[in-house]
Amino acid sequence: MKKYLLELCVVLIFFFFTTSHAQTRFSHEVGVNIGIASFQPDFGLSTEFESANQANMIYGFAYYLKFFGSQYNWRSGSSFFSEHFKLKFEFSYTNNTNINHDGAKDAGSVYDKLSRMTGQIKLYNGGLNLEYYIFELEDYSSFYRSSGTINPFVTLGLHYSYSQPDIFVDGVSLKKSQGEPYTDLIPKWQNGAVFLEPENIFSATGGVGVRFGLDKVDFSLEGRYQYYFSDVVDGLDAPNDPGNKGNDSMVFFNAGVIYVFGKY
Repeated sequence: MKKYLLELCVVLIFFFFTTSHAQTRFSHEVGVNIGIASFQPDFGLSTEFESANQANMIYGFAYYLKFFGSQYNWRSGSSFFSEHFKLKFEFSYTNNTNINHDGAKDAGSVYDKLSRMTGQIKLYNGGLNLEYYIFELEDYSSFYRSSGTINPFVTLGLHYSYSQPDIFVDGVSLKKSQGEPYTDLIPKWQNGAVFLEPENIFSATGGVGVRFGLDKVDFSLEGRYQYYFSDVVDGLDAPNDPGNKGNDSMVFFNAGVIYVFGKY
């Protein structure tokens, strides 16, 4: 099922891109962004903020499709959809190499094992977002010299992620160990709770942001929540542990620079 969903996303992206070149009622933007991603892994309880929120840099590339052309004028007509929505395809990458148990200093007798344990997540992410802009895009549009204008937006999306997790004890990967039971870990992770194979995962995203129109490009700020349909993105899942019941998730904030084709 995951394979077919991914293929469907690729087909949709190709369709929108090729169609937009053939018709003047579409226009395009491309952008790059950088930000801070706070991943919520199973390394700590939800009440242990330092362990439950592992921050790292995230880098991305985006392509925007707008549903009106660069030659837009009032005589060509418009709809509520074209005036307020953009379709965004994006790719992002983050590599968190220092996931640890910062909040476990009061863990008593198990603290020694927790302090020796660290994690790494390489995460490749791609997906489609639909962005809704509060003000009409034709009024805001950079085709009409939008320098100094501001347009808030909300966004919802479906994403595919490829996760490469790893767990280390004293800097040595568990991939090099003899396998279960992992006696160097605390009891809840010694059997049936460590997953070090790459994972193909889908997720849902939602966020808010704002676009600023500048002379040559646009500038964006965005905050987003991403919920994964899996609890093994970080390589850990102890299903019988009441402290780690939920799936993995991530909150991130990014800033982007966007080039608008056809801008005056």
